Amino acid sequence: MSLLTVISSAFVPIGFVILLGVLAGRIGIMKAEASSMLAVLVLEFCLPAELFNAMATTSLKDLPDWQFFVATTIGLLGLSIVAYAAAIWIFKKPMNGGGLQTLNAAFPNIAFVGIPVILAVTGKSGMVYAVIAVIISSLLQPPFALTLLASGSPEQQGQKGFSLLLHSIWGSIKLPVVWVPVLGVLFSMAQLHLPDIAKASFDVIGVATSGVALFALGLQLSGQKLRLGRAAFFNTAFKNILQPVVMWLLALALGMHGEPMRVLILLGAAPTASLNIMFALKYNVGLEETDATILLSTVLSLVTVGVAIAVTA
Repeated sequence: MSLLTVISSAFVPIGFVILLGVLAGRIGIMKAEASSMLAVLVLEFCLPAELFNAMATTSLKDLPDWQFFVATTIGLLGLSIVAYAAAIWIFKKPMNGGGLQTLNAAFPNIAFVGIPVILAVTGKSGMVYAVIAVIISSLLQPPFALTLLASGSPEQQGQKGFSLLLHSIWGSIKLPVVWVPVLGVLFSMAQLHLPDIAKASFDVIGVATSGVALFALGLQLSGQKLRLGRAAFFNTAFKNILQPVVMWLLALALGMHGEPMRVLILLGAAPTASLNIMFALKYNVGLEETDATILLSTVLSLVTVGVAIAVTA
């Protein structure tokens, strides 16, 4: 299979479904605001079911080596800290504004773009790495950024930082995309066999993950206007270019190769998480910057993810 065929096979279906979402919003079949409900469907039901199936049917010997865990942690949390420092020192933002810019610059859209790309490029074999990345990302990045964001909300002012951090971590642990795949790992560790009828049941809802997620992303983009600013360009360059390069360098430094290295770089090349807009709305900070970053990063990812596929082929 040629490289062009591999890239086309990954991007054409993804672009098609995103375009359907954009058209649905543009011609008024659905409102852009409906994307938030579709996001709930994906994050609360479809994706957890898919992740549980992937982990419950994975043998412990097939779990990633320690290098993948270390590279993913450094590539996600390490760059989040760098992004926050840039927000404070370069853009002179307050703590809560810096927290949102941290998400915009370093929080990858694993659920909506990363997993569909990985499935298209590697097939089911790459899912276990994607699941581990989802867990690590969910446990590290949102708690770090949301602790900063919450510092500016009236109901949280006066709380100590450690209390805010614990609250944010507990909030992340309660997310189905975190505890459901962990339950799948425990299921596998106990060497329990997932009945075929149970696997098929989870498959029915799990198979909708990619399609619904991409459609929701397109629907959300249909309601956005491009208001470019210095921060949006910085966030996009940081997310789409710096993060995959750092992932690649980490993989080389840790002696990684093959599929784990490829998945790591592809996850790094994914655009900024579209769910960031919900955080911007909830905490009433950085709304225009987040809109512009999501749109610009998603469009640029058509190039950067394609380059990542080509480089790791």
